[in-house]
Amino acid sequence: MPLVTFKTPERICWNDEVSGSTFYVVADSDTTSKWRANPKLSLDEVVYSEDIMCFNGAGAGICRVASQEQLQAAFKTTDPSAIIKSILSAGTVLMKEFELEVDSQSTTAYNAASSAATVATSAATNALEGVKGYLSSFW
Repeated sequence: MPLVTFKTPERICWNDEVSGSTFYVVADSDTTSKWRANPKLSLDEVVYSEDIMCFNGAGAGICRVASQEQLQAAFKTTDPSAIIKSILSAGTVLMKEFELEVDSQSTTAYNAASSAATVATSAATNALEGVKGYLSSFW
């Protein structure tokens, strides 16, 4: 059976020793190393959003978007770009890579489901166009 490799997005974490909070951003897989090699690379090409997440503790707790007060206390600024660059520079990259065995039956079932979804989408689009044409004849 063939093995298929999957990678999750990267989570780049930075721990604030003073508050005990962990701040992180989410990036596309394998982009943090590219940014570290070329910091002039646009942040839009690296991170999913300018949201800087925060939770208390080293790996547990409720995760929330960091408040302006938390950012000011930990980074001495509230500028998202500057904070993201700090986290990308000094943070620890966490990512999961895993392999799944994919047998031919699963692949065949996936392809059949994908084809059925494509046909259904096409049929729905055609039906909507027909309804639009029918309704426009009344106006």
